[in-house]
Amino acid sequence: MSVKDTPFFEHLDTNYAPTEEELPALRNIIQGNEEILTDLDAQIRALTDVRNARADFVQRHFALLSPLKRLTDDVLSTLFLALLDHPDNRHAKMSNAHPAVVLSHVCRRWRQLALDTASLWTTLRIHLPVLPQVYPYGARSANPHMAAHSPLVELTRRWEKEVEKILTMTRVWLERSKECTLTIDLLATDVTSQEQDMSPKADTSGLTALIEAICDASRRWKVATLRLSTTRFTSIDSPFRRIFTLAEDDVPLLQDLTFSVDASFGIHPEEESLIPPHRETGMLGGRSLHSVSLGTICVDINTLPIRWEQLTDIQFNGYIHAYTPDVFPGGTGHGLSFDCTQALNLLRLCPRLVNCDLSLVPYSRPLESFGTVSLPHLKSLTLRYSVPGMKFVSCLQAPSLRKLVLPNFLDTGIPNEHAAESPESSLIAWLEAYGHQLTEIQFNVSTLTPAGLRSVMNLLPHIKTLRLDHNGDGASFPPTPNGDQVLPMPAMVDELFLGQFIEREDQGNDEPRGPLWFPRRGGTTFTEQDLLEFGKAGQLREVTEGDLMAQLEEMGIDVSYVSRIPLRPEPVYPDDF
Repeated sequence: MSVKDTPFFEHLDTNYAPTEEELPALRNIIQGNEEILTDLDAQIRALTDVRNARADFVQRHFALLSPLKRLTDDVLSTLFLALLDHPDNRHAKMSNAHPAVVLSHVCRRWRQLALDTASLWTTLRIHLPVLPQVYPYGARSANPHMAAHSPLVELTRRWEKEVEKILTMTRVWLERSKECTLTIDLLATDVTSQEQDMSPKADTSGLTALIEAICDASRRWKVATLRLSTTRFTSIDSPFRRIFTLAEDDVPLLQDLTFSVDASFGIHPEEESLIPPHRETGMLGGRSLHSVSLGTICVDINTLPIRWEQLTDIQFNGYIHAYTPDVFPGGTGHGLSFDCTQALNLLRLCPRLVNCDLSLVPYSRPLESFGTVSLPHLKSLTLRYSVPGMKFVSCLQAPSLRKLVLPNFLDTGIPNEHAAESPESSLIAWLEAYGHQLTEIQFNVSTLTPAGLRSVMNLLPHIKTLRLDHNGDGASFPPTPNGDQVLPMPAMVDELFLGQFIEREDQGNDEPRGPLWFPRRGGTTFTEQDLLEFGKAGQLREVTEGDLMAQLEEMGIDVSYVSRIPLRPEPVYPDDF
């Protein structure tokens, strides 16, 4: 029908008021069309139902064409494992959102296949919540009934329920993994203070049961990361006692172990309560162990029951300091200190090392006639906090070394009576010995002079990966007088430095130019565009004027205040500034 067919066409959308005689005709028109609308709505609903049924019919038949339905179980399980190995899922903790659980909820076939694929359940990443504690001043004088009404009571009950939930999931994972080797990642805290009256007492039986369940499967451990925090170290009191008392026969398949115990809440002088690991930590002597990572320890590392000769990877964070005889029986008069001498002694015990990461104290005893330490397989070496000097380098033979990391965050760059060599000369000594064979390096520029930085770069002809660290923004302050001598300005990554990464054909003979750094990358020339991308990735902070810097700004790269490394040489201030 057309709107023109109505006798009221000329009055529609106007302010016209119908007369009394016109009202019956107007109501008849409305009623007739409302009946037609009701009929049309019914037809629409019926057609919609037919349409939805037809679409569902098509979709259910179309699903039969899915390639996934034609995949065999072995191919599908391989895809399951590939999903689990995706970077987004590698560190997934046990939960209902874990990829293995999600896969098992898709359909009946997928669930059965997921349950039959034991490798999906072999990684137990258990990060327990921290037990809530309070440390109020004057807790003993507080109202003893406050704890019953404190929100911490509810938090403690929630902690207990969360531990029970994790315990249940752990048992499920262990059952579904069948007899496969396991990867254990345990982060757990047991912080219970006996002196804090306002702290509600938690039931730690769930935590103890969890540790027991994990250790019951220790014969299947292949990779174990154990990061524990506790105030109780004895085999009697600690909820982690089962871990501390595992013997080498309990972990016959263990190949990779990361073990650290944070004991910052309490230290006991009795020898039997020494913080693990120590000589009684039997799992360190595993027959298959080839990779060990240790946090700070309180005993001489040489007393640990590790089979050093079979290690290929080691990381050691040094000693807990101030363990003197009045604190621990048998301690040295000056406390344990992991210096260059101890580092070389340790390296000599590990002839098969491939990767090594050690934390050194900044000051070391002199190395006199130490002899040669040969590490023919060593490819990666990290020496944290302090850079050993020429004598250390001369004792080391590492013909396969390709990666060198020297963060050097404790050395200040200021010569002193304790340091035989400056950090700059120590770094240059390393590169004179190994720079020609390195492909990856990391070092701290805050301890280098501009000339020293150029010397370092000139000793790296084959580097593919370069990382420059910095201690902070201290280099942006004016030079500080040291007696009558002004400290040298630290090295800066400026346009002149960056320019030596680019090969310029139009450079005039009168322009100063050092050797070209890294002129080739993958068989192609390292272009100015590559350098622009380098600047974009590094988010440069301050740069000098020039064509390169103008292009950086045109690309929308913020060159004002982003990085912690100052890129423009600072002005030299007068002595009376």
